[in-house]
Amino acid sequence: MKSTLEIVSDGLAARNVPILLIGGMALHAFDVVRQTVDVDCLLADDDADILRAVLTEAGYEEQEHTENFSRYVSPLVHLMDIDVLLVDKHTFTKMLERSRPVEVGHTVIHVPCAAHLIALKLHAMKNDPKRETKDLSDIIEILRNNPGAVPDDELQAIGVRHGPSGIYARLKGSL
Repeated sequence: MKSTLEIVSDGLAARNVPILLIGGMALHAFDVVRQTVDVDCLLADDDADILRAVLTEAGYEEQEHTENFSRYVSPLVHLMDIDVLLVDKHTFTKMLERSRPVEVGHTVIHVPCAAHLIALKLHAMKNDPKRETKDLSDIIEILRNNPGAVPDDELQAIGVRHGPSGIYARLKGSL
């Protein structure tokens, strides 16, 4: 019986389609532990139909779909829901180049570098302020547990580009 990550990773690997693990499960790669009830992934939008086919074949149903997001659910209780953030191929390629493989259970999957994961969390906070408590805590823990992984100048640039106003000062004040 395959896990959710094995279904995604094996199905896409067989088709030579890369994917990045983001969200709560990706935090483990940065020595941050947080409970999560789903699998969050990042995929090039050109590959969305391939993932849809892989998941449909495994019994998943697409519950929600927008231009840049899809949610899949399985009727099987042992399989987690899957949230997929879709980005353009150029953005995905840049993130994939700086990603690294991690072992999660019996699966090796790539996670974004710390800077890119933080940028995703800041973008989410900026667009949905209700996420701030959880995402800000995740960002602070990534930075605390991985000193030097994101240089100050890069963190400041990420904060200005992706985060809410004044986020860099708030982050620095929390470290």
